[in-house]
Amino acid sequence: MTELFRRATGCLEEAGWTGEPPLSTEDGVPSALRTAPDTVIRWVSSFSQLSNSDETVWFLSRHDYSTGAEDAFAWNEFEQLSIQAATTDDEVVAVSRFWKRHLPILLSVRNGYEYLAVRDDGAVVHGTEPEFEEAVVVFPQFEDLLRYIIARPAARNDVVERLLFDGISMPDTTLGR
Repeated sequence: MTELFRRATGCLEEAGWTGEPPLSTEDGVPSALRTAPDTVIRWVSSFSQLSNSDETVWFLSRHDYSTGAEDAFAWNEFEQLSIQAATTDDEVVAVSRFWKRHLPILLSVRNGYEYLAVRDDGAVVHGTEPEFEEAVVVFPQFEDLLRYIIARPAARNDVVERLLFDGISMPDTTLGR
């Protein structure tokens, strides 16, 4: 799995993303990650920063899920915005129920607010403002997202292409590997 992470990160860096090595993971798993699949925990632990060149799209790192982080954008920012926008107790319950099943892994502020999250069944979903909870599945499993980043197949996923690569053409990384 480490090789999959390394190759996916490398392909993003070839596309102009910036990555920083991981920080210490001695503090244990942040509570936000306790129910996350092991692969997701290992992915977010494999870097301390991974963002596009203008830092408007970024993968959340293990540190981002720590309760003590005081960044401009919390890892659960979109859940907080939805709860603030809820007008009834039932809406608050529905928003909380949704986010208990979805862990954001990538946030974007490039063209409005949007995200990729891993659902509790392992699927990767995409959501946008104003109705963050109206998410659609973009990959059946998290590993499929990483494999997509590496392969960049001819049959491209428009949502992922726009979020991660924004139309940047990349060299064919499948040759010689």
